[in-house]
Amino acid sequence: MVRALFSIGTNSTRLLALDGTTRVAAESRGTRIGTGIGTSGTIDAAARERTLGALDEYVAIVRENGTAVVDAIATSALRRARDGSSFAAEVAARVGVEPRVLSGAEEATYSFLGATASHHGPGAVAVLDVGGGSTELAVDVPIRARGTASVERTLSLEIGAVRLSERHPALLGGRALAVGERRALETEARADASAVLQPFAAERGIDELIVVGGTVFTAAGMLAKGVSDGTTVTHADLTRMIDELLALDLDARKAIPHIRPQRADILPAGLIVVDEACRLLDIDAFTVSEADLLLGYLTSGAFRAVPLPPKR
Repeated sequence: MVRALFSIGTNSTRLLALDGTTRVAAESRGTRIGTGIGTSGTIDAAARERTLGALDEYVAIVRENGTAVVDAIATSALRRARDGSSFAAEVAARVGVEPRVLSGAEEATYSFLGATASHHGPGAVAVLDVGGGSTELAVDVPIRARGTASVERTLSLEIGAVRLSERHPALLGGRALAVGERRALETEARADASAVLQPFAAERGIDELIVVGGTVFTAAGMLAKGVSDGTTVTHADLTRMIDELLALDLDARKAIPHIRPQRADILPAGLIVVDEACRLLDIDAFTVSEADLLLGYLTSGAFRAVPLPPKR
């Protein structure tokens, strides 16, 4: 039987469906449910419709793969939205279950379990998950974490690619920036991100860092010309890409191979968050993993396995 998970993130609405251990569907749409929540406290009407529309598409995809049980989760944006309960009811009408709004610690835990699912060594590993609205860090020995279904140390901090972009709109690519403008903007945005991410400095000394999320998956695809999973990304790669992107307007960014159009505006901000997190962790290079939060949750005991409702 197919097991399918719908995930509503600040920037992307995603689907992962497995038949046993075989992946039968993996989808992502840039629906940006987090648009304006930091200012209004409520879900933007257009973002609501984009997200529900994506879920309708995903339900149809799941049905094509036969009998299925499902679950739904949501992250930072729905943790903040005052009208999250009414939106959750609309989601349930489509997929059969209200989304479980994960805490930051839960988000970090499932990201760790997903990203380290194939790790069997005795050493501690750190997993960094940079999303649209928040950034999570989890540290543990993967074998121990799988045995207890928990992670020894987790941190969740309220900064991500969408939130940093909204605080520094010039990052979004409204126009190409000259060298001096790029330097000033980057300095300002880095200082902002670093102030929020400062607690990560207490975790210095990590030997291995895995990073997940759309920002690094895109960066890895650009570096490896389409291949993302397992790619190594360095500090030098990140600083070069940030500068190159800020030198382009949004249309020019969208024309770069391996950048999804819906991520082109927030990519510089996401890369800044990643790079500042790595600086605080004293890490110069990391590995990108395609396995992430969705796999960690879908294969955990938290998955609620609700039958997909009859077709409306």
